[in-house]
Amino acid sequence: QKIEDEIMENATDSAKLNELMKDKETIEQELDDTMERWVYLNELAEKIKAQNEEK
Repeated sequence: QKIEDEIMENATDSAKLNELMKDKETIEQELDDTMERWVYLNELAEKIKAQNEEK
């Protein structure tokens, strides 16, 4: 939310706006990567749990 506010505040400053947009893209990519990792680890944990319950 903070970066969105800064984007709005700097809407007329093209240099700052470009910098903020790059920052936003980086943050969004990091979030996507983190979510993918979480999904992978969650699925792995479920598989391990299922294997342990079979024993």
